[in-house]
Formats: sequence, C-alpha cells, structure tokens
Amino acid sequence: MRRLIIVTCCFVVAAIISCSRDKKTDFAAANAAKEYYDMLVLGEYNQFVKGMHIPEQIPESYRNQLVDNAKMFVEELQKEHNGIQEIRVVNCVNDSTLTNANAFLMLSFGDSTIEEIVVPMVKSNKKWYMK
Repeated sequence: MRRLIIVTCCFVVAAIISCSRDKKTDFAAANAAKEYYDMLVLGEYNQFVKGMHIPEQIPESYRNQLVDNAKMFVEELQKEHNGIQEIRVVNCVNDSTLTNANAFLMLSFGDSTIEEIVVPMVKSNKKWYMK
C-alpha cells in the first residue's frame, strides 16, 4: 500500500512538472506581418508587396496590379473606418517545422472598431513573407 502511494505521488509530481513547462511561442512571423502592415498604413505599398511570397520574376504589370490593390485596400479602409490607427500582435501559431505560421494581428480603426485578422506566413531564405 505504501509503495502504491509513493508511485502515485511520483506520477502526480511528474504530471505537474510536465504541464508547467510552457512552450515559448516564436513571434518572429507575427512581428514581420506587423511590419508589413505598418508599411501598408504608411503608404509604402511597394514594400508591402515585397513582403509577399511571390517569385521575383513576375511581370511588372502584375507587380503594379498588386501595388494598386494595396492602395485601393487602404483607401477603402479609410472610407469605411477612417483608416487603421493601430496594429498589434495578438498571437502567432507556428507549425512543427517552423517554416509556416499564422500571425494574428488586431487592427484598431479610426471609427473605434477593432478587427482581428490572420496573416498566413511562410519562411523562405531565413525571412518571413506573407502567403
């Protein structure tokens, strides 16, 4: 009976120790996503497009369309919500290989509304890009 109590106590202590070890989340992808969205808000549309995971060898007309889409997106947010006032990192969920992640950002708008968005990210050449 005494051995059973000792073994049970050992299992309980082991369970407590294993549960108390928190995995540290790598926020590098989320911080990169925030930087790209900060560029978008500042009107640096070309830099925002460079943060996308697209081949370097795309036609210039397609790159220009991506820049124009970014501009239209910001203009639409300005009309509907008085623009983005603040961008905060909420969370980041990485895959087991640490090459893909979902960055959770909180956007605060000028009309006092708040929206949480998920930015899929991919790591390429040791740098995080938006999918």
